[in-house]
Amino acid sequence: MAKGSQIQFNFHTVQDAQTGARVTRLTPPDVLCHRNYFYQKCFTRDGGKLLFAGEFDGNRNYYLLDLKTQKAVQLTEGKGDNTFGGFLSPDDQYLYYVKNERSLQRVKLADFSEKTVYTVPEDWVGYGTWVANSECTSLVGIEISREDWTPLSDWKIFQEFYHSNPHCRLLRVDLISGKSRVIHEKNEWLGHPIYRPFDDNTVAFCHEGPHDLVDARMWLVNEDGSNVRKVKEHARGESCTHEFWVPDGSALMYVSYLKGQQDRHIRRYEPQTGEDICLMTMPACSHLMSNENGTLLVGDGSGAPVDVKDTASHTIENDPWLYIFDARTRQHAPLAAHNSSWRVLDGDRQVTHPHPSFSPDDRHVLFTTDYEGLPALYLAEIPDALLSSLRKD
Repeated sequence: MAKGSQIQFNFHTVQDAQTGARVTRLTPPDVLCHRNYFYQKCFTRDGGKLLFAGEFDGNRNYYLLDLKTQKAVQLTEGKGDNTFGGFLSPDDQYLYYVKNERSLQRVKLADFSEKTVYTVPEDWVGYGTWVANSECTSLVGIEISREDWTPLSDWKIFQEFYHSNPHCRLLRVDLISGKSRVIHEKNEWLGHPIYRPFDDNTVAFCHEGPHDLVDARMWLVNEDGSNVRKVKEHARGESCTHEFWVPDGSALMYVSYLKGQQDRHIRRYEPQTGEDICLMTMPACSHLMSNENGTLLVGDGSGAPVDVKDTASHTIENDPWLYIFDARTRQHAPLAAHNSSWRVLDGDRQVTHPHPSFSPDDRHVLFTTDYEGLPALYLAEIPDALLSSLRKD
């Protein structure tokens, strides 16, 4: 299929058996489809269109789905799209994504014309999710030395890669000129670079690897490469993961969990003061994301983590629910069951992960699950009664 090709979908809506929430399947369960990474922009500003990835012709490419007409238009073509890292520009005019681990591409949505903004040097590989600043004038990403690189096709390789101490560098790419500059470089596995919203001087990144082995997961660095500092010292037996900036830039939030415990914790770090607090205890969710100002959060219940070394000490009961959290009252409630298998599928460790996030109006949660077949996209409507129950102290 070529760019500009259109596919007519037929959405299917059911009510969750326990909560009564309306859950709509957007994409067919017999074609692999998934959403992008949970903190990357996927909805247009008005909430009417949605970016997603699908394998409709054997290649996994990007599509833009009109939620009113239920029609998707193809935005990219061919092999090699990084379909987790792509995002829509703030003005809804462009899609940015990395192709073949080498080329940072920009697609104009109006006519599907495509431009290479930046090319990774031959000796390097573009790794993971690359994230733009609020104005979409620059971007931070990770490059890994090609001679150290191994495709991370399962969790065993993930663990082995950590011990190889790959040569990594965190870089800034100017999205206007295409020029790049290295911010931080180390013989250590680096990942998850994220600009603090509305503060280009502050960039978060992580020390990647099994959560119970990394020295400290979350780090900050100034955009000019100065003042590299850790967000927190891990407590004994503590693992931290899936950090994200609240979209208004007010805080860095993340998941914390302790060896041998079922519950997990939502923690909040204030970058100006360095204050780090436990906001609330939660069920065993893997990913978290907030709404624009951090007053509401959504998480995806999971099972025993596979990204730890000591799996026996982290065995927990599987939790198949999506949860809504109110950060002000510290209350939470189940929204709907996602029932994802969390399986590795055809060498892809992420494709069945729910990765939930809110729609722009905070009335729906977007997520991926494979419970009806292949991974597909779903929208769960948040009932008014659920929100009312969370507001009661």
